[in-house]
Amino acid sequence: MKSLRELYAEHSGKVSDKWSIYLDLYDRILSAWRTKPVELLEIGIQNGGSLDIWARYFESGKKFVGCDINPSCALLVYRDPRISVVVGDANRDETEASISTISERFDIIIDDGSHTLSDVVRSFLRYWPRLRYGGVFAIEDLHCSYWQEYEGGVHHPWSSINFLKLLVDLVNHEHWGLTSARLKLIQSFLSRHQCEIPEEQLACIQSITFANSLCFITKEPVERNELGGRVIAGTDEAVVPGHCRLAGQPLSSPSQTTNPYSVDLTPPAQLLARAHWEIDRQRATAIRLSAELAAERSQKAEALARAAEAEEFSQRIVRSRGWRALDRLRTPIVAYRRIRDRMRPAPSATRSDTDLVQNRNVASKLAYEQRVRQEADALAEYLPAILETLRESKVWPRISVLMPVYNAQETHLRRAIESVLNQLYGHWELCIADDCSTDPKIRAILQEYANRDDRIRVVYRSENGHISAATNSALEVASGEFVALLDHDDELHPLALYRIGCVLSDDPEIDLIYTDEDKIDAQGRRSDPYFKCDFNYELLLSHNMICHLGVYRRSTALAIGGFRLGFEGAQDYDFALRFLETIGTARVKHIPEILYHWRMHEQSTAAAADAKPYAVVAAERAIQEHLNRVGLKGEVGQAPEAPGMHRVRFSEPQSEPSVDIVIPTRDRADLLSIALSSIFGKTQYDNFQVIVVDNGSQEKESLDLIEEWVARGRVRVLRVDEPFNFSRLNNVAVQQSKADLVCLLNNDIEIIEGDWLREMVSHAIRPGVGCVGARLWYPDGTLQHGGVVLGIGGVAGHAHKRWPRGDAGYFGRAVLLQSFSAVTAACLMVRREIFDQVGGLDEKLRVAFNDVDFCLRVRKAGYRNVWTPYAQLVHHESVSRGLEDNPEKQRRFSEEVAFMKERWGKELVTDPMYSVNLTLEREDFGFR
Repeated sequence: MKSLRELYAEHSGKVSDKWSIYLDLYDRILSAWRTKPVELLEIGIQNGGSLDIWARYFESGKKFVGCDINPSCALLVYRDPRISVVVGDANRDETEASISTISERFDIIIDDGSHTLSDVVRSFLRYWPRLRYGGVFAIEDLHCSYWQEYEGGVHHPWSSINFLKLLVDLVNHEHWGLTSARLKLIQSFLSRHQCEIPEEQLACIQSITFANSLCFITKEPVERNELGGRVIAGTDEAVVPGHCRLAGQPLSSPSQTTNPYSVDLTPPAQLLARAHWEIDRQRATAIRLSAELAAERSQKAEALARAAEAEEFSQRIVRSRGWRALDRLRTPIVAYRRIRDRMRPAPSATRSDTDLVQNRNVASKLAYEQRVRQEADALAEYLPAILETLRESKVWPRISVLMPVYNAQETHLRRAIESVLNQLYGHWELCIADDCSTDPKIRAILQEYANRDDRIRVVYRSENGHISAATNSALEVASGEFVALLDHDDELHPLALYRIGCVLSDDPEIDLIYTDEDKIDAQGRRSDPYFKCDFNYELLLSHNMICHLGVYRRSTALAIGGFRLGFEGAQDYDFALRFLETIGTARVKHIPEILYHWRMHEQSTAAAADAKPYAVVAAERAIQEHLNRVGLKGEVGQAPEAPGMHRVRFSEPQSEPSVDIVIPTRDRADLLSIALSSIFGKTQYDNFQVIVVDNGSQEKESLDLIEEWVARGRVRVLRVDEPFNFSRLNNVAVQQSKADLVCLLNNDIEIIEGDWLREMVSHAIRPGVGCVGARLWYPDGTLQHGGVVLGIGGVAGHAHKRWPRGDAGYFGRAVLLQSFSAVTAACLMVRREIFDQVGGLDEKLRVAFNDVDFCLRVRKAGYRNVWTPYAQLVHHESVSRGLEDNPEKQRRFSEEVAFMKERWGKELVTDPMYSVNLTLEREDFGFR
């Protein structure tokens, strides 16, 4: 039989190359298999000649399977029917499945295609279980393990050669003197490459043979790999007596649980590398703190210098001749101003409320700074409990953090990566895609961190494709169950992945998680926290409320095609909308904690909404295409009062739905006249009529007014001569309505814009929408109703009450379309069938909270309650009934409060459309 070297020498046809030493080594190791019906797998066949040679070398061989990632290998043709070729990445499930259709097990496996450490390790762990007992696994070209270009180095802690060296220790596992499993020794490699291998498969490693750039690993059943009993030959013990009685006895290893060189199974090279990384991290932190301290000292010095200049200037003025000449007049002038100020009337409501808003903004900023300081103290206090939780035997999901990078500022980039390294949660990988940065420092920085931690994977793109393409490149190398999105200049809170991991561990059915966020400046100062509500579809159509931090199930992210090109600047917005179209909203979870810090700088949308105008255009297109896909007709434009945010104008059907406007009233002809006149004089909608519910009017003027409007048509009157019960009056009217929609309207409402009814109708007819509320103003121009927030004042209050016109409120929530838990019945529209479905208003609530109770029952029935700022009316609140200012009214109000608390309990203090971080003491979205 010819040797392998001879077969190579005479081979013609398809090219195959092997290093010279390999030919003799293969002859020595594999010669025993030459007459057997072997099945051979070779990973990496290039031009394919090696399969022809192996088929000649093993004349009795049964199957020869080659696998290569190069698509051109599909064109290879062989005369020998025993040869098959599979094209694909050997480390992907689909490729392994294709190989297994040809043969489930192999006698010889040769890895000639994996040169990077990740490929070598993953290929071995994947295909070792497919090697038969007695078989040989050969790994070629290990010289690459010493080269940085292939993720290696002489002392690289995670090089492929170091992995193979650890297998030698696995062979000797029974002598460790520890109870630790073999898996623990290679756990860092398993974690790095998201691989698994059963413990019993590692126990089947019998021997490992190293040669120059080549390694052979043999496999045998576990029992054949044990040291076994001592075998004694002969009987003469003249030199060292006592050996004969040891016959058959096994070796007993002493316990090594106190041996400092054994108890920690982390390989020394990895321990040393981590120590270096920690030193580097601490050094970087020290440098940053020193820079911040120097900046603070510089600012203090500048402030002192300015103060000294101001003092000198003021002293020059005081010493001047003019100042001394006016001194004798100054005292009477001051006295006059004091008297004038006392006599001056109080400022207008609008002016004082504007000042109040500004003061609250300042107070909120100071409160948040204090909150951040308290948070740092609390983290130190709770750290032991968190670490204890992480040691629990839960199923902790792996989270792949995707970070596209392009010419980032070095300081910001390092802080972004360090924020991942500083996570208390260890089950992560950082997948970085460099989008062909032109700054040469970027590659050096990324390689530095990739060498520091094996959980960091870096992809270097050959061309600039912008953020969508770069994020997709990061997604392609991700292996976690979930992916989290991190911009290259932002930071994660140290608890971010821990909080997310806990939620996913407790509820593995969740597909999407989003968290609260704030902003961070170049000096690391945090501000402007966005405490979000739970998932709010209408608010999502107004702005990207998911944004940061968004965490998505990877399989679904891949299924929808990742991030779409052409939506740069709003690629995550478009991605979230498409993702939600696939999973629905039931498996979405909001974590009400600030876990993401959005960097503020000149080019960042965190600093200014107009920093990326192209992002606004892309966002509008993303929303428009989403509406088209889900079958909702509407047009998307910019929100008129919130730069960078959006408004959807939903279309009503060609045939206008009928609307009955229900107005309970008693006397007060002046109010009812304004209401009816403005309704019929300004409403730009035809298919409606008004039902006036007269609750015992006595004044002739009121009775005449009602009859006059009835005579004009489109107005009818219902007489309900009973004690006032707002719920009962509306129920009676709706019972007699035949309209598609009913609009409950107070008699002290004034219409100021013509499209109010059309706007409300466009929402009320949408599937899934229950009640629709409007934006109501006080006559002085401040906001009366911007949605209802549960829990304020014990039961409920109005969002942004008394907010000045022109102020967008908390993150635009005073001016954007959104869902609320409830809206006021001062102007409330609902489909009549839904009104009937939930039983109308509860008549036990005669005056207060009947609208809140109704909305909560509508929500419980599965509908969303929507507030639109684009239907605007004036509300002369409580003019007709007055205030709760006598004992009887106050007693009734207390009873209604007690009723609401008993019926709705905890729901009144956990409003999903608000935030647990926002106050229940005021209506201004201030912080708790």
